[in-house]
Amino acid sequence: MSEEMNLSPETEEQLRAKKRKRRVRSAILYPAILIALSFLCYFLYRIDDFVHVCRIPPGTTVVDSGSIKPYDPVFDDFFRSGKHPKLQSYLMYRHYVIPDGITEIGESAFPESGCLFLRSVEIPGSVKKIGRSAFSECCNLTTIELPDGLETIDPMAFRRCVNLKRVELPDSLKTIGGGAFAGCTALEKIRIPDGVTEIGIGAFLGCSSLSDVELPPGVNIAPDAFEGTPYQQAAEKERNTQS
Repeated sequence: MSEEMNLSPETEEQLRAKKRKRRVRSAILYPAILIALSFLCYFLYRIDDFVHVCRIPPGTTVVDSGSIKPYDPVFDDFFRSGKHPKLQSYLMYRHYVIPDGITEIGESAFPESGCLFLRSVEIPGSVKKIGRSAFSECCNLTTIELPDGLETIDPMAFRRCVNLKRVELPDSLKTIGGGAFAGCTALEKIRIPDGVTEIGIGAFLGCSSLSDVELPPGVNIAPDAFEGTPYQQAAEKERNTQS
């Protein structure tokens, strides 16, 4: 008898109360979901498509870790307010455009700790030198186009850029520093221009996919420049066969 009483139909008032709760819940939940999805889409848009132009102080010719500032007309006040110093990095950007007039990308200009999403960089023809560790360990950097006019790539400039697949070295290049591309495990092909006179120690050390290398005659290749690459292994095998 008690079970039948417990299973009795809900009263009309109880049904109306449940409907009111569902309407209130829907009125709050659905707009909240739409707003959250809108913010997510906007955030993904900013990360994936935004091309960031560096804000460089007037008169600057050398870009280093102290002169590159993240600038965005939407987020600038938030970044610069001082309330969120940890956000003063390149976290939001995958593509960078360095303005014309810069002659050198200095040491550790794009540190790995602040360039987690950096995929590509546009470098102007005014740049003559890429400094030590300028892009070191930018693990998501996939492509880099080096401009005509570039003369020097310093040691470890692109060290351990593990997703770097393509590099075009300009004919103006003269020196590739030690370890400049060491550990770039996705790099498959490189053409060394005729003007290059020196390839430093371990310049391409551990580039485990690098099998296609074009070298100019007379270039000074330091020890272990291509150590741990398929190119080096093939060259050693050929020498052993000939001997």
